[in-house]
Amino acid sequence: MAYLVLARKYRPQRFGEMSGQEHVVRTLSNALKTGQLAHAFLFTGPRGVGKTTTARLVAKALNCEKGPTAEPCGVCTPCVEIAEGRAVDVVEIDAASNNGVDNVRDIVEAVKYRPARDRFKVFVVDEVHMLSQGAFNALLKTLEEPPPHVKFVLATTDVHKVPETILSRCQRFDFRRLTLQQIADQLAKVAAEEGMRLSPAALALVARQAEGGMRDALSLLDQVRAACGDAPGDDAVAEALGAVDAAAVSRIAGALVGRDGAALLREIEALHDRGLEVKRLAEELVRHLRNVVVAKLVPQAPIDLPDAELAEVRAQAAAADAAQLTRLFDLAQRAVVDVKLAEQPRYALEVALLEGVFLAPGAQVSELVARVEALARGAPLPPPRAAGPATPAAPAAPPSGSAPPAPPAAPTRGAAAASGWRDLPAFGTPGCAAGSAPAQPEPEPRPAPPAPAAPAADPGAAASAADRWRAVVEQVEQESPTAAASLKQAALLGLGEGEVRVQLPPGFHAQSAERKRGDIEAVFGRFFGRPTRLALTVAALPAAPAAAAAPPGAAAPSIAASDAAERTARSARVRETARAHPNIQEAVRVLDGAIDRIEEL
Repeated sequence: MAYLVLARKYRPQRFGEMSGQEHVVRTLSNALKTGQLAHAFLFTGPRGVGKTTTARLVAKALNCEKGPTAEPCGVCTPCVEIAEGRAVDVVEIDAASNNGVDNVRDIVEAVKYRPARDRFKVFVVDEVHMLSQGAFNALLKTLEEPPPHVKFVLATTDVHKVPETILSRCQRFDFRRLTLQQIADQLAKVAAEEGMRLSPAALALVARQAEGGMRDALSLLDQVRAACGDAPGDDAVAEALGAVDAAAVSRIAGALVGRDGAALLREIEALHDRGLEVKRLAEELVRHLRNVVVAKLVPQAPIDLPDAELAEVRAQAAAADAAQLTRLFDLAQRAVVDVKLAEQPRYALEVALLEGVFLAPGAQVSELVARVEALARGAPLPPPRAAGPATPAAPAAPPSGSAPPAPPAAPTRGAAAASGWRDLPAFGTPGCAAGSAPAQPEPEPRPAPPAPAAPAADPGAAASAADRWRAVVEQVEQESPTAAASLKQAALLGLGEGEVRVQLPPGFHAQSAERKRGDIEAVFGRFFGRPTRLALTVAALPAAPAAAAAPPGAAAPSIAASDAAERTARSARVRETARAHPNIQEAVRVLDGAIDRIEEL
């Protein structure tokens, strides 16, 4: 006789044998007892949790010779044939391969005929989300009003792909993943029936690899039996499944919590030498650290683990503070991503976890908070944790009778602590530099002395020419933004009688200004009140000279260059003001840090 795999051999044959789906069993049993069973059902949930099995149980309950009943006998002809999948009046359809309109039309045609022998004709459509849109549409009317002798059971793992028009016509049941303990208990029963001897740790390992699916768990148990026989050890089970031993993961987590880098590397090396996939190790470590964090933050929360593993998790949770555990959890989660992208996954995992080993102690954070709060209250600052033996030398006291010393460059610790944040001047006020070197006012620009050979250009006239040039370009922009964009790149050579002389570098802007010459000169004429031509010189623009070194008659900077220079200067002033603000300086001192960058908002 051919070998029957455990997943088929131990498929539930009665509602009472279903594990983990009590809410579904209870509802269907009550409906069968009261005769209020719907004509269409939708079973949705992960793979291997009992959707198709429940559909067969519904068919058996309806067609049992003693039914309809919530407890089919399992020995009559309809029950036996349905269990073996050969009942003529129970039609199972795989929608993944029969997903067209013609396939649904066959169902619609078959619905018209009464059952050949049984009480009901039951159509079980598995993976119903794979049907095409046309097939769904063809099924709508029949699904809404089937003949009284027809029942539909639709099953899917992706309910979000099923149209709302189908969902509204069905009674929906959501199947849950089984817990690790439920799977382990069921595996223990099956192992006892099969004469297998597995430790609770081995059963838990198989259950964890099943990820909530009973069918997957039984298939894995079959694999373990084929690889290791009827009495495998824990290590043999882990090796057969390519799984991570929970004890090894716990030791790695213990090395992280205990800051033992050497032990951490030894454990990773041992698992790597066994051929374990590094990605799976990282994922199992994330799962374990998540349980440790939950045990730390919510001690009364139920954790789906065997008793031995749960005790180890609680011990690790008690050995570290919540801040350290949360940071380790975050590091492990990011390590999963790094491992997937790395050319050397093992090294990526080791680097990420060693970073967790050498994380700064969480006590430094609480100490920092205490120092900031003390500063805000104006109380003396608690002494900072020493970073090394060196301590700053105290300033020498001035000799008696001498003149008062100059203001210090930065506020002293005592003065800053005594003053508190409230005593610091607001940002941007005249006294914002109190306690630091007084800000020197910017020297006002002085006009260059007149050249002896020729009279200097009138600064007022130059300013007036620049202002008039900017105004006329703004006028051009209202009528031709393209032309104005080119003129903003031009250096002004002069504004003469009936002529505006500008210089543009060769390229796009010079060509654009030439093409738009007519529009530009029309705006010039209206602006100046007389015909004015554009005298365009095409040549590379010289580097802009400094204001003090600009020779008389030199080309004025372009509007674009002037605006860019103004933005740069303004940004530099804002950044320097922010950097020199006493509040910022005091924060840098208290936090013992440095300004990395300043961003304008």
